[in-house]
Amino acid sequence: MTKLKCQTKLKAQMTNDKIVSLNFGFWILAFLCPLLFGFWHSAIVYASTQTYSFPLSFSDGSTAKLTLPFDELRSITQIDLGGDGTSEILIGSPSGIIGKVYLARLDGSIINSWEAYDARFSGGVNVAAGDLDQDNIPEIITAPAGGGGPHVRIFNGFGIPKINPGFFADDRTYRNGVHIAIQKFEQNEPASISAILKKDGKEIFKAFTPSGNLIKTYPIPLEQEETGKTINIAIQKNNQALSLSVPEKARAIESNEKTIIIDLSDQSFSYYENGFRISTFKTSTGRYGYKTPIGEHKILNKSKLAYSKTYGLYMPFWMAFTSRGHGIHELPYWPSGYREGEDHLGTAVSHGCVRLGVGSAEEVFNWADIGTKIIVQE
Repeated sequence: MTKLKCQTKLKAQMTNDKIVSLNFGFWILAFLCPLLFGFWHSAIVYASTQTYSFPLSFSDGSTAKLTLPFDELRSITQIDLGGDGTSEILIGSPSGIIGKVYLARLDGSIINSWEAYDARFSGGVNVAAGDLDQDNIPEIITAPAGGGGPHVRIFNGFGIPKINPGFFADDRTYRNGVHIAIQKFEQNEPASISAILKKDGKEIFKAFTPSGNLIKTYPIPLEQEETGKTINIAIQKNNQALSLSVPEKARAIESNEKTIIIDLSDQSFSYYENGFRISTFKTSTGRYGYKTPIGEHKILNKSKLAYSKTYGLYMPFWMAFTSRGHGIHELPYWPSGYREGEDHLGTAVSHGCVRLGVGSAEEVFNWADIGTKIIVQE
């Protein structure tokens, strides 16, 4: 079950659940004013300046283009901001960049965006929308997709926190992400915030009042998360019910061949196939005086375990890309077993090679072929 269908899954938990209808009086161009709260685990955070285009296809045959500073959609839903029978699109940023909320029109133009959490947080943002305080104006609800505490926040259309400064859906040390939706358990009762968390190999369903009081909780069957190539969501356009289809990933580079891009400026390592980014990792390239050579290269040879006579180190999942001894490899280790540079990913400390963490190096090694293009840039 894809994360993008989380709201559908949450709706199905109670047979009498009814989804809140959305109605918004009017919209004014917003400003950023997030209230910081909670404790966050931050990995490398990218304030991306590059943009990516997502084609929007509607069931009436019309099309548009949505441009965002990331190439992957992980949380997206609709909200009728003006109560005029035409939806807008609510988007949470994926992991790897500063966690933000984006609001866009159906023509793809951005209405507003703001940081949902501390600017250091890069675990991704899940979003939902619904009228929590029965004023006929929908609120915007966020939760971390991973990497941060289970901090649920509520915003108005200006990106300003409301109702409360936020609440935690579980212990603050929980880091596995929270999927959220807005539900009514009884027709005459106010809407509640529903959440799904993963704990001890199980999924836990929880329902909260807007103020953060727990209403109910129970375990539910663990389902395999999947990612699809296309996202479909129900929308309204001029009071007509339509569906919107948008690809989960935007094309990131022009090349169709397997390509690795290593960026010295932010110590990032990304790999691509058919123009789409597969994943991005923190890396560690050459320090001052040993700069990793900039330019276009290719993988010359591969070995599951190489040994450096110069430095007396073993280099797992070795992929050479110059004839001068530069290569991509897992964090090296000494004959004693001590792992070199384990705390240095994200910092240029090597003698010119490109280091990857345990797990990510093997992933790239198994994917890459002899001759795979490598671009080193800054």
